[in-house]
Amino acid sequence: MKLAVVREIKSIAEDAGADSWELIRENKHLVIDFRFGSRTIRQVVAATPSGPRARRNEAAWLRRQVG
Repeated sequence: MKLAVVREIKSIAEDAGADSWELIRENKHLVIDFRFGSRTIRQVVAATPSGPRARRNEAAWLRRQVG
């Protein structure tokens, strides 16, 4: 796994307030399990973001899922 990918996932997890995360699969899309206490949310994101706001939008989506 590339260091840049790890940094991006850590950034998304921190923005959303996740306790931990686990990368399930890395191909054209990244499949990531984020853990919030006893709850786990799986998110599928593009391996290469399409624009500068893409990662912020993914973090916002994750925060909305947590409630």
